[in-house]
Amino acid sequence: MQFQLSVRFKQQLTAIMENQLGLIAALLLETSIRNFSVHSQSAVVFITTFLQLVLQSAPLLLAHYVAFQPSKRYAAVIWCIGFIVYPMLCFMLADMSLVYAKWTLFEMQAWLFLTIASIGFGLSQLLARSHGSRYTLFISRLFSLNSVLLLMMVVWAVMMAGIFASTDDPLRNQPIQAVIHSDTVIMNFELFMQYLWQFIVIGSTFLFVFWLNRYVLIRRILARSGVFAYVASCLISIIVMTPILCAVVLWLPLNIPEFTLIPSQDYNVFAPINFRVCFFVLAISAPIILAFERQQQDKALAEIAQRQSQTELQLLQQQVNPHFLFNTLNNLYSLTLTGSKQAPNLVLQLANLLRYTVYEGQQQRVTLSQEIRYLQDFLALQAIRSPDKCQLSTSFPDQADKWKIAPLLLITLLENAFKHGVEPSQSPCTINLNISVENGLLLMRCVNSLHDKAISHAPGIGLDNLKRRMALLYGGKHQFMAQRQGAFWCAELTMELEPC
Repeated sequence: MQFQLSVRFKQQLTAIMENQLGLIAALLLETSIRNFSVHSQSAVVFITTFLQLVLQSAPLLLAHYVAFQPSKRYAAVIWCIGFIVYPMLCFMLADMSLVYAKWTLFEMQAWLFLTIASIGFGLSQLLARSHGSRYTLFISRLFSLNSVLLLMMVVWAVMMAGIFASTDDPLRNQPIQAVIHSDTVIMNFELFMQYLWQFIVIGSTFLFVFWLNRYVLIRRILARSGVFAYVASCLISIIVMTPILCAVVLWLPLNIPEFTLIPSQDYNVFAPINFRVCFFVLAISAPIILAFERQQQDKALAEIAQRQSQTELQLLQQQVNPHFLFNTLNNLYSLTLTGSKQAPNLVLQLANLLRYTVYEGQQQRVTLSQEIRYLQDFLALQAIRSPDKCQLSTSFPDQADKWKIAPLLLITLLENAFKHGVEPSQSPCTINLNISVENGLLLMRCVNSLHDKAISHAPGIGLDNLKRRMALLYGGKHQFMAQRQGAFWCAELTMELEPC
């Protein structure tokens, strides 16, 4: 029990960290920008600023966490309260109270960073859950490595253009504060646009080195010719491309005789620092590219494995349907031989069971209440065939409609109990079926009495089929045990359920 609690605590902590990671990054970015804009830069000021931003942003962090919980009702309303209503109240209070306006750090820029992080997390979750549609393919391209880097470059160019447009003669007043004055930018919008296209050109030179490393040096040379050819190609690229890219940057009108925007800050394109910067870009981008390429390769292999698993599951599902049908038809055949009046009712129960098997049984998930109803119909069918032979005790969970499960899993244990416990026995027998749900964990226990010669029965395909399906559908999230305990056969199944 303590081990399960420890595992669940770690899982919950990991889920919280993954949920809040983007928003914490946004708050750190806002803290860094504010720290750069003050003269007294210190660790104490940085930590104090960050903690105050976390405190003031707590409603947004909470709304983000709650809104993105699985199957959470009113998620959009909760998100809007945290990211729209609360910020509006904060901005209104800053306009009305001078004391609050001097104290608060939660301003438009921090709200924008947090909102972008929250929306980005939501899009990534949508992409992870959906596959194949045009919408999800568009989101997939939007979150590709190239798109993210291009977006980051544009954002960097806009921020640098805003900072330069907010400063008088920025190149001659170095170092400048990392502050953007929106009023000044609007008044000097033409100057802002001039700075913007020039910084886009500068950012494009870094993207060019990245794309050269990814599509030529790594995919073509490293993949085909090995490490030595890759290192040699990197050396050639650094020596050849660095002066050319520096010359492109020096062509920009933003440069002045006293100061330039290349790493050496002068007009010497062959300065050693220029080559070192190009080397650092290649060195930093290489592990990022290799990690991303490995992730894409693993994703492709996972999709192949998933398709293979789905094919195997379909084959196993095709075995479940005839296996059940054969047993039920044998029951019907026995009743028709004796001319039993229960035969029409048996046919009706069989129709209900086959309807579930044909339709709901082909879905990936059904509600637990549907699966339990199927078990109850099966028990009703068995009661028609042998009303006085078996003493049955059952227990089912409440609110089973809140959980999802793969169809036709639980029937195997119950069917096995009747096949090996009830049908061969000439004396009264018992079956105890208990199904419960605790904290999303399904516990199923089926115990049936055995006749004297039960040990001679060879195991059928039912339990083997169940074990394989559980391994494919709930790998690492289930436990199964079936063994003889004296005069009884005990089968226990534990598995994690998915909320509806």
